[in-house]
Amino acid sequence: MWDTLLIWEGARGFTCHNQAESRSSKHLSTENTRMQSQLLRLGYQIGLLGFTRFSNVLALAPRILTIEAQYLPRVLLVILLSLLSMPLRLLETLIWGRILSGTFINEKPIFILGHWRSGTTLLHNLLIQDTSFGFMSMYQGIAPECCLVGGSWLSEILSRMIPEKRPMDNVKWPLDSPQEEEIALSKMLPFAFYISTLFPKDSTRALVEAIDFEGTRQHRGSAFEIAYSKLLSIATLRAKGKPLVLKNPVNSGRIKILLKLFPKAQFIHIVRNPYAVYSSTMGLHKSLIDITRLQAPNESVARDATLENYKTLMLCYLRDRDLIPQGQLAEVRFEDLEREPLKQIEKIYQTLGLQGFKSAEPRFKQYIKQEQDYVKNQAQISAEEQRLVSEEWGLSFAAFGYEFMQ
Repeated sequence: MWDTLLIWEGARGFTCHNQAESRSSKHLSTENTRMQSQLLRLGYQIGLLGFTRFSNVLALAPRILTIEAQYLPRVLLVILLSLLSMPLRLLETLIWGRILSGTFINEKPIFILGHWRSGTTLLHNLLIQDTSFGFMSMYQGIAPECCLVGGSWLSEILSRMIPEKRPMDNVKWPLDSPQEEEIALSKMLPFAFYISTLFPKDSTRALVEAIDFEGTRQHRGSAFEIAYSKLLSIATLRAKGKPLVLKNPVNSGRIKILLKLFPKAQFIHIVRNPYAVYSSTMGLHKSLIDITRLQAPNESVARDATLENYKTLMLCYLRDRDLIPQGQLAEVRFEDLEREPLKQIEKIYQTLGLQGFKSAEPRFKQYIKQEQDYVKNQAQISAEEQRLVSEEWGLSFAAFGYEFMQ
């Protein structure tokens, strides 16, 4: 909230001084750049932190003492956005609740699995070029329990406020583009993983809590099933009943519960060279989490969390992938998908027995052509980081055939 006040106060001051011609053009340019940066940051915060259940906000109260003073205005922003959106959430429940409870979700959703920065977004964007599939949109991810009642008018407002590109790379994320469900889940459940973007010092524990539904944590599993089923019902309605293609890295550790919900579900797991994953994930920490965090962890905290969370997800996936029935799992390497995307997509269709590759092929080709000039962020990895990745993630090198750096 105070961020907003500062932005508009800065804008007012900029206008007055400009009219009085009391500042140099260089200073005005610097001031304008600063305000643009603040507006971008606010737009990201509205998208990532807004429309959260107030019960979710209250559930975070025990962590209040871990919030650093400099981020208290951000806490007020979260509370304000939650309260402002509460009437919309209640109205959606009133109008759409019964319809959602009777919505049939196709029994064969496709779940894209894989660690962050492994190419899950590229794979997701490619597959949804096949218009026989539906997906959860960015709009639904931002306003998961308001998007139906909000309709086009809320989407239009948000499209004017939220930047067109992701904060961690050059990938576009317009409101009608596909988005991962964990963003929405974190606005509905106090144990969903992206709560850790607020409390990054607890990231390792947060991942375990987000995927471990065994023993005394079974109540979390029940809450997850209810929230996730609601999300997919909304996505199904918005996709007019099409089978859904869903991308969520955290689901790499939820194979058991996903099979419980959808025994006929199909899975695609994508992997990437661990060194590239590490350097790119560290970049993610420096860009995205800086926008949402309520704590200021040092680089060693981000490094340790990255190393540990990767191991957690990979161990879960390697442990549980044999639970997936034959013919319901396809595995692909990012490097292969990047080098020959059309061939790899066709291979996925064949492995999973999917129909419609030929009819969708022109759209695949068109998307590949328009994205061929995309420039990836170039991340570096030091000799010490190479050593850590080689030691900590050795299992992935062996499991997926990557070579160690010398």
